[in-house]
Amino acid sequence: MTAPAIVRIVLLMVFLLEIGGEFVHHRELIFFTKPLVLPLLGLHFFLSVKGILTTVHRLMLVAFLFSWFGDVFLMLTPETVTDIEVMGIVKNKNYFVLGLGSFLVAQLLFITSYLKTKDRPQRSVTIIKWFHYIPFAALWAGMMALVLPALQLDAEKQPATVPVIIYSALLLTMAAVALSRYGKTNSSSFWNAFLGACIFVVSDGLIAINFLVLSEPTYYAGFTIFITYAVAEYLIAQGMLQHFLNSEVKS
Repeated sequence: MTAPAIVRIVLLMVFLLEIGGEFVHHRELIFFTKPLVLPLLGLHFFLSVKGILTTVHRLMLVAFLFSWFGDVFLMLTPETVTDIEVMGIVKNKNYFVLGLGSFLVAQLLFITSYLKTKDRPQRSVTIIKWFHYIPFAALWAGMMALVLPALQLDAEKQPATVPVIIYSALLLTMAAVALSRYGKTNSSSFWNAFLGACIFVVSDGLIAINFLVLSEPTYYAGFTIFITYAVAEYLIAQGMLQHFLNSEVKS
């Protein structure tokens, strides 16, 4: 069994433990399993490259690092007014902005990776025109219409207004740039990265609804958010790996 396969099995085991912990709200289990997911994904990505690190591979590894920072900061952000500590570590609402900033850097790195994996088409392909980005702009406007009023009504959440506006715009830009790779990489690379980007939007949308709009998150908020987030990160990683497996453009 190869090293990437072994790491992939360990990653799957940790993922299952994590979603089990999220499902039953086992705080101690989550404290140990959640911070392991991105390092294991990064290790799997690194081993899958087989020693040939391109600029894109390095960008992705740093993106996973900042995603891990985001995971840790958000894990230390209070979910309710009574959620003040975890495993003896005091939670602080200011960690939310730090987590948002970490994921903002990760999204910038994803965008850069997408732009660097857009090969020149070798034959005629469908061109993604500017108006194909309208749905992403409409989705951003809808998210802002839902989230901003809730932020303004809560004095403790108001400082997050500008960071949320900037991050959500960048998040949708990440998905739009993933779409722009259509016909400029192989099909497997395109679809994995694009689906991963879309699922990332869903995951962050669930975070916005549960922690910015609602007064308290739904019971299964952590469970659904983590599943969509982990799947998104894995698909994006696979998409970037598969770009280098076959340089021939397919549609």
